[in-house]
Amino acid sequence: MFNTEINHFLQQFDNIAFQYFMEFISALGTVPFILTVVFGITFALNFKRGVVLVNIIAWTAILTIAIKHQVDFPRPMDVDSSLRTQDQTNSNINLKALQPSSFFSIFSEELLNETRNDELKTYGFPSGHTSIQVGLWLGMFLLFRKRWIFSLGVTVVLLTMLSRLYLAHHFLADVLGGLTLGLLIVGLIALLINKTNYLKHLSPHFKNLSLLWLPAFAIPFVSFVPIDILGSLIGLNLAATFIILQGNTLIFHATLWKRITTAVLIILLVYLSYYLNNLMNYSNNLFVKLFVISFSNFAIIRGSVYFANRFRFLKYKI
Repeated sequence: MFNTEINHFLQQFDNIAFQYFMEFISALGTVPFILTVVFGITFALNFKRGVVLVNIIAWTAILTIAIKHQVDFPRPMDVDSSLRTQDQTNSNINLKALQPSSFFSIFSEELLNETRNDELKTYGFPSGHTSIQVGLWLGMFLLFRKRWIFSLGVTVVLLTMLSRLYLAHHFLADVLGGLTLGLLIVGLIALLINKTNYLKHLSPHFKNLSLLWLPAFAIPFVSFVPIDILGSLIGLNLAATFIILQGNTLIFHATLWKRITTAVLIILLVYLSYYLNNLMNYSNNLFVKLFVISFSNFAIIRGSVYFANRFRFLKYKI
């Protein structure tokens, strides 16, 4: 599962239309698209269910990136220079002869010594595009129970796995690992939601909101996880906690353009916050950075909801 035979097989069918289609499918798993979908659902469709979806995506991204850094396996394009890829940035050294010889073998120490000593930071295992798409579509299906979501989700996930193989960004083991990780995270969060009755209780208390304070357990491990994602999640969950305790959930305006305006405003402000936090160097202390990112996202969500409520774009459900 860690050799490039399947990548070469898929690239046999290469043509310009197929390549553009695979690149389009792969782009559906990128941060801008995923965040736009989940924040659109959260702030224009269903707040409490949207918050669950945001947590699914965030935890999937946090654990995927943490595992990538710990495992540090190469991508197919790092091993086999004969593969065609638009993102080839390493040297033309071909390590194909050092690939695992059997289907279930992993990389040799000799190969890993070569790939771990280069300047690339593109960790292969597991596939983040795959895990995120599983989290998004399976999460939406469990939250909204629509058959079309399941059918479309299965199609998108399978095409995403295929695209990552075709584009030589991942081995078969990478996409299967991403699939497994996505299923596991959705399953665990679904179990937590079930046990705590997060979606059912009209008068929430500490236990019902377990999902929202769960990221606090990751704070001691801030040096091992993506701080921007963890900080954004903590900020959003803290804002969601205040909103839920204040009025249980949000009711969005019946007028479509007011719903869209509310969601677009929050999405743009979150992106701006992400950009500024990456641009500015607040401190070398990771805990200070985490606090700044958390607070800025909390302020954006709370402030946006406050003004949207004042202008009657949404209201609290009491």
